[in-house]
Amino acid sequence: LGQWLDIWLEEYVRREVKPLTFKTYQEQCNNHLKPSLGAVRLSALNAHSIQTMYNKLETGTKEKPGLSPKTIKNIHGVLHKALAKAEELHYIPFNPSAACTLPRMERKEIKPLEESTIADFLGALEKERFQNLFLVTLFTGMREGEILGLTWGCVDFEQGTVTVSQQLQKEKNGDYYFIS
Repeated sequence: LGQWLDIWLEEYVRREVKPLTFKTYQEQCNNHLKPSLGAVRLSALNAHSIQTMYNKLETGTKEKPGLSPKTIKNIHGVLHKALAKAEELHYIPFNPSAACTLPRMERKEIKPLEESTIADFLGALEKERFQNLFLVTLFTGMREGEILGLTWGCVDFEQGTVTVSQQLQKEKNGDYYFIS
């Protein structure tokens, strides 16, 4: 499986996804999938082995706490895609990850700020250098990368609209780049 994951990432994923997505897939493979199942022959991989890995990731160990259901779902998504490609290429007869049960995710209720909190926040922003940045963030709900990716070309003052067409991302080495 470990060899297949490397091939899949390089030959089928790298040019199809954004750099940050590729890096995330690569980290899921290197940090979770390969250490647990990398030595298993692709043809011998079964749903029970995969399910056992998911269960261990959820419960954790003495040294490492368990992972959130969302993180396990993301790991499953990467493995499922890699095995779907292996199935498509007839390396395996079926995708064993399809039979696995993922931990239940509980949705957290979104609690908007109270009016008094918004008023306090707006008061604290007076004379703040990045006041406009905070105001746009507060009233649009844009994510950090979306806000930082805005340029003047994204703003239409006549229509009163802002178009999010790119994000600013930061590499671990400190370099910044835009993605569309």
